[in-house]
Amino acid sequence: MEIVKDGAIGNPDDWKAEVVCGAKDGMDKDGCGAVMSITAGDLVIMYWHGTHFRHDYPAVRCPQCGKYSRVKIPTLVWEKLNTVKNRRKAIFDGFSEEI
Repeated sequence: MEIVKDGAIGNPDDWKAEVVCGAKDGMDKDGCGAVMSITAGDLVIMYWHGTHFRHDYPAVRCPQCGKYSRVKIPTLVWEKLNTVKNRRKAIFDGFSEEI
């Protein structure tokens, strides 16, 4: 057996990935399909309201159509992004289970 690609990300600031502009979830509309090369600095926190509490998640805004897409990121990157300061600037995605 051999490792083809190292699974460790090292410094969270050096993380980068390719993301396709698409739907945040099953209830959302599709995005424009643009392929974006993103870094940790491009990420924002978005949230929706559950029955009992708020749910935060990482997202990125497509520069082509302006739509936000949910992004799967490594835990180390989320831990660095998920600060009180960034949660205060979080963007509501318009979904609430309470309504």
